[in-house]
Amino acid sequence: MTALVCPVCGEPLSARERAFVCTGARGRIHSFDRGADGTVNLAGGGYRPVSGDPPDMVAARCAFLRAGWYAPLAERLAEAADGLGAVADAGCGEGFYSVAAARRCGFLYGFDLSKKAVSRAAKLARAEGLENTLFSVASVYSLPLADRSVDAVFSVFAPVAEEEFFRVLRPGGTLFIAAAGTEHLYELKAALYDTVRKNAPRADLPAVPLKKETLTFSRTLPRDALRSLYRMTPYSRRSSPESEAKLAALSELTVTFSFDLYRCEATK
Repeated sequence: MTALVCPVCGEPLSARERAFVCTGARGRIHSFDRGADGTVNLAGGGYRPVSGDPPDMVAARCAFLRAGWYAPLAERLAEAADGLGAVADAGCGEGFYSVAAARRCGFLYGFDLSKKAVSRAAKLARAEGLENTLFSVASVYSLPLADRSVDAVFSVFAPVAEEEFFRVLRPGGTLFIAAAGTEHLYELKAALYDTVRKNAPRADLPAVPLKKETLTFSRTLPRDALRSLYRMTPYSRRSSPESEAKLAALSELTVTFSFDLYRCEATK
């Protein structure tokens, strides 16, 4: 038995060799096959083939993260997972932070609506030799997890579904949120745009007391890393060809990385 529940009827899912199965209302069996990469689609009716980030954005993020540019953030999240039993990474993307956490916790459930990203996450975990992970296509607003079933929920640059996250957290469990700080990628924006503003605070933070810390550091990125960073951000979708050309002309750029980290405990 796992902490997973059926997206159709909400009954517990049991792991079989190649599928997850439940016996729902009136004895009707619901079965969800595992792909060759070990992932499973538990998005129910909320999934479309184009859901989640597009493949090119996922590929750029993979290249950038696996080069280690955000390693301090991954290590901070791994520390937060240290010694925990079950952790859910809600909006796990390609699994960079999931794998860091899985090295330190008992079991890691990763959920994302991008099938391409989830597949990459599973392959990354397998390459690391981790057997304590399961990656699934699912929305952060409808996690296929039982009530009070995990010790922590991680939300890293993903939408914060407050009610859903606290539903799946055990009493005393912890919600960790990583968001862009006010100075995050300031120099990248300055290279693209004539007018630059600092990032606004997150508008979807839980309405509960939060502990906050900010992790800030700078890195000088060569052209290839700078291009990957640009392509993995929303700026690549809303910049003009002229702005792109200005960025492409740079041989390197020193960029500030700033992350606001929030945590709070479930009380019920």
